[in-house]
Amino acid sequence: MKKIILTFLIAGMLATTGVHAQQAMLMEMPATPVTASTPAQQEQSTASVSTDTPIEITAQAVPSDLLEMIQQSFGHYAQLKSLYVQQKIAADKTQLTKTSRMPDINGSAGYNHLYPVSKIALPGSDATFQAFPAENYNIGVSGRQLLLDFGKSGGAVNESIAAQNLLQLQTEEARETLAYQVANVYLNIAFVNQNIGVQDANIQLLEETEKIVSQKLKHGDAIDLDLLNTKVKLESYRNKKIDFENQLKKQVAILQYLTGAAASGVVKADFNWPAAPENITGSADVANSNAAIRTALEQEKVAALALKTAKTQYMPSLFLDAGTGFKNGYLPQLGALKYNYSAGVTLSVPIFHGKKLHIQENIAAQQIAVAKLHTQEVTDNLQKDIAEANADIQTSREKLITSEALLQQAERALQLAQSRYRNGVITFLDLQNAQTSQLEAQLSKVASQYQLSIAGLALLHLTGNQFWK
Repeated sequence: MKKIILTFLIAGMLATTGVHAQQAMLMEMPATPVTASTPAQQEQSTASVSTDTPIEITAQAVPSDLLEMIQQSFGHYAQLKSLYVQQKIAADKTQLTKTSRMPDINGSAGYNHLYPVSKIALPGSDATFQAFPAENYNIGVSGRQLLLDFGKSGGAVNESIAAQNLLQLQTEEARETLAYQVANVYLNIAFVNQNIGVQDANIQLLEETEKIVSQKLKHGDAIDLDLLNTKVKLESYRNKKIDFENQLKKQVAILQYLTGAAASGVVKADFNWPAAPENITGSADVANSNAAIRTALEQEKVAALALKTAKTQYMPSLFLDAGTGFKNGYLPQLGALKYNYSAGVTLSVPIFHGKKLHIQENIAAQQIAVAKLHTQEVTDNLQKDIAEANADIQTSREKLITSEALLQQAERALQLAQSRYRNGVITFLDLQNAQTSQLEAQLSKVASQYQLSIAGLALLHLTGNQFWK
């Protein structure tokens, strides 16, 4: 019996360590803000971006209630709605940029009184010559059309389209982040619910033990201290249950914040999803499927187009100018309104702008370097995160095997301890140790299952798996 108890105590120490670690993870769950596209926009091409299909780790049945929660979050989350509006603004900006190639036509009507008016007396006559009327009227329409700018307007349009595509990818990344955040909270709720179930089972066990000890106390086979210790431990389990219930309320509040729907806190999950995959490496296919890397690569393209646009600012622009209308002031009848028109071309050539164009080009070149460094950072983080997730999965699998074996031993030992205590073969302390070992083994198994599911979920996210589609 001493060997059995010693085994349980060691197992309990290991289990408690895992449980505390999981509770710490649960309390530090981030509510990551996000940034995504409407269903109609998702079907549009994002232009010049890798569209490789995300790696399918394994065929898994996603819980239907989780899928429903994710869809609710897509329609509720305020930051996603903001991104939908920003996409419309980006599309309008692209159209606005394209208008630089359209003609600019304006109408005008003017009146001008001129005083004094220059007059010349004609020799040998009382008549005078007047070159300009005192009352001037001008009604007309004028227009300007860009004929050629050597790529300046085209570069600006391409840059605007690239920025629009970048926002589309950022929106997709935000949708993906939100979906995995909902899934994470979903697993947190399942973890807390199972811990509450374990506490309920052990509370019921201790209540039965309390009855046994009370009965033995009546017959003089136990002491008051045994009954008091049982009651203390019973209240301790009830307090732990209250702590778990408090954690459950917090997770339900987070889920309601993400989805906008009142959540009951009842999640039908047994940690069979997501099934943790075997070892995954940060291959090129994984990198192309990762939303953060695709966004970073698109940022490089936007920066490259910005540099190209900056270089075109040194080029000249050729315009067609034309106008027509009615005005007075024509000899010999200065006061009469006459139809007139004008047409011509204007060549605008940048000569000196205080080094402004050169500075703009330098800034654009530096932004390319920043974008490439950001891509490298995201790639390095992906490699690191995949390695960490693989390590977590391997460790969690090993811990789960150990905790399952410990739980079987603890349950068997408790059955023997209960029977022997009733028969007076062992002391109350032996029974109490067996009960503690069983509780810690149960909590250890739940914690290992939770850790394995969370690590598998993280790997799905890193590989760009969109399980909700």
